[in-house]
Amino acid sequence: MTWRSIRYLRVWPGLLALGCAGLFFGQSQPEDNYLKLPGLPRAIEIVRDSHAVPHIYAGTADDAYFALGYLHAQDRLWQMDLNRRAGSGRLAEIFGSDALEQDRFMRVLGLRRAAEANLQQLDSATLASLQAYAQGVNAFLAHDSILPVEFYLTGAPRPEPWQPADSLVWLKNMAWRLSGNWWEELLNLSLQQRLSPEQFADLFPPYPGDAPRALPDVKNLYAELAPLAGKLLAQHREEAHKSIGSNNWLVDGSRTTSGKPLLANDPHLPLTAPSLWYFAHLHAPGLNAVGATLPGIPGILLGRNQRVAWSFTNTGPDSQDIFLEQPLPDQSNRYLTPTGSEAFTTLREIIKVKDQPDQELTIRVSRHGPVISDVDNDARQAVPNGMAAALSWVGLREDDATIRFMLNAGRAQSVSELKAFASDFHAPQQNIVYADADGNIGFVAAGRVPVRSPDNVLSGRLPAPGWLASYDWQGLIPFEQLPQQTASQDGKIVTANQKITPPAYPYFITSGWALPYRAERIGALLDSHAKHDVASFEAIQNDVANPFAAQLLPRLLTITVEELEAKQILQGLRDWDGRMADDSAQPLIFAEWIRQLAVTLYQDKLGDLYELVGDYQPQFLLQVLNNSHGGGGRWCAAANSGAALCDAEIKLALGAALTNLKRHYGDDPSQWRWGKAHVTVFKHHPFGQVPFLSSLFNVEGESAGGMDTVNVSGYRYDEDSGHYLGEAGAAFRAIYDLAEPENSVFILGTGQSGNPFSSHYRDMTSAWLQGGYVPLITDRERILSSAVERIHLRPD
Repeated sequence: MTWRSIRYLRVWPGLLALGCAGLFFGQSQPEDNYLKLPGLPRAIEIVRDSHAVPHIYAGTADDAYFALGYLHAQDRLWQMDLNRRAGSGRLAEIFGSDALEQDRFMRVLGLRRAAEANLQQLDSATLASLQAYAQGVNAFLAHDSILPVEFYLTGAPRPEPWQPADSLVWLKNMAWRLSGNWWEELLNLSLQQRLSPEQFADLFPPYPGDAPRALPDVKNLYAELAPLAGKLLAQHREEAHKSIGSNNWLVDGSRTTSGKPLLANDPHLPLTAPSLWYFAHLHAPGLNAVGATLPGIPGILLGRNQRVAWSFTNTGPDSQDIFLEQPLPDQSNRYLTPTGSEAFTTLREIIKVKDQPDQELTIRVSRHGPVISDVDNDARQAVPNGMAAALSWVGLREDDATIRFMLNAGRAQSVSELKAFASDFHAPQQNIVYADADGNIGFVAAGRVPVRSPDNVLSGRLPAPGWLASYDWQGLIPFEQLPQQTASQDGKIVTANQKITPPAYPYFITSGWALPYRAERIGALLDSHAKHDVASFEAIQNDVANPFAAQLLPRLLTITVEELEAKQILQGLRDWDGRMADDSAQPLIFAEWIRQLAVTLYQDKLGDLYELVGDYQPQFLLQVLNNSHGGGGRWCAAANSGAALCDAEIKLALGAALTNLKRHYGDDPSQWRWGKAHVTVFKHHPFGQVPFLSSLFNVEGESAGGMDTVNVSGYRYDEDSGHYLGEAGAAFRAIYDLAEPENSVFILGTGQSGNPFSSHYRDMTSAWLQGGYVPLITDRERILSSAVERIHLRPD
């Protein structure tokens, strides 16, 4: 199930409850609130500032986690319950059969099983912190009888008590969303049935500067697998379109006005309402950290203390492989291995379905991992020759200790300590960039990445024969040998999902690096100033120059057109500065032209796989339109006399673009605006697609930015409205000043609250859209001077 399938969720009986709930949720809270809570060992003070960021003052770190659990539940209980249900495969309990397919897949994947196994491996201190957090969540459940309005609208039951395993399930679900390339392996198999090897290489060219890596021809071996790819990928269509990445960068003291480092971070993820992130300040002996937390998990994941700041971008490693297992002809419960045969491990689970009988699910697990082709009957029938498709993923390992980083990072007093804590960060691999008050800077791509044999010619790009030892993983890249650095010759470190391995790096990490557009633009902007401060970093985070447009537009401007309107359009593009500004028509024309180019060049060739490949392939367009490596001849019709190869397709796409833009935005191109067409949408789950409710629960706004701008927008074209819906991007932005930490700033895309009736549900959106920020402070006097609420928690 995707959230789009909830469009017709039956919520009308809950609409009366919605109106009544507004009376409760819209009430303001008193300035001082004294609460007695069960399970609380010592008194805790919480001060909320004007942006609803809580500042927690506790006697121990675990007491602070207790309070954080209480606050997460108070502000984000629906989000927390939904996320643990999604990761545990329990959505059908509240959404019915619409969610059954997703639940089956998640039960087979086994995030809950892995989380419970991890608990058995964790040290006592970590377990105590997880337990303290869970007690805080449960104290709220025991104390407050009014639930978030979503529970009443869906008829969902009161949440069960929170357990430590629930926190790990949500952390693993996050890792799963940031990892996946297993579906690309299946997609590649299907594409090989449609395209020649040369066309496939055109569509997915190597990273700029790298040599092409041809895939082996496996049509004869796997020809019958294509239906399986289409079936399983249908469950993940939305994932194929989401732009997940991030920016982070820093400069050392030689390049700042203060003489100390500056660090910037903006994680790019699917945009949700409420935000995925929740900012908080934790103050206890040995802990004084502020930054982004994940509701459902204790600790500061991204942020700073008085000495150290740290940030993430997604490395995007190939940490998943599909293995085809061959069951024995006469013993279907056993399968071939390099040394003979083994029995599948068999598990049985019960899925409860709203208003329907329970569903029993049999799960098979091979030595490589869960058999995902058992997710339903259709998939099982599609596997060729009785084979089974098993998934290996580092996030399912029993000794995953990622939670320890979140609990320890806030205590770090130097970059060396922060890096030592990063050795516990196992999944998903992240580019962790950090700096300290002494002026030290550093970077490590922390996380687990499998080592593949030199004989593995598939390199994680196609499913591998599970019975051949040459395709088995050979271990993990040692932490000490992951990409990392402790200084920078030019005084800066930039990661924006680009290739981060040095020349001659001995290990394979991925073939799917993000193109270096954002990284190169950030580097150029950093080099354009001798000295930087918070303001110059803010300007970089909000930069909307489009490097791809600068590369591709010259090819468009070579064509000859006869129509006056087309000539005027080309002249406007010739004068365009390449910025995806919201008040300009040229970004809209460019975005629609390249979308129509994709339709013209490869939609028919890919057929039903076109949507999975997507309509934004920059390197492919550059290569084909410029006829690099003969690509134009494989995708464009033969040119007429006097015309260059692909001119006809360029003109056809331009004409289609102008026709479509007129249909949606009027006949006068001078009135077209990118901001009107490009709407950022923070989508609520599940009511973001429900008529009459989406306007209440979603948070939207016209915005600048594009696919490859620093201020990124992972947009999706909507055929009905003609809008380019920005559904992924910088969920928050933050800048940390190591000279004066109180000068640090941040901004969320929505607000802190998960209650749509609260003034803090969307109170940061306007500033986010306009490139604004709010202070990120830990100084008690400043906090008290702007406090709007004080909560005094007392033991019961």
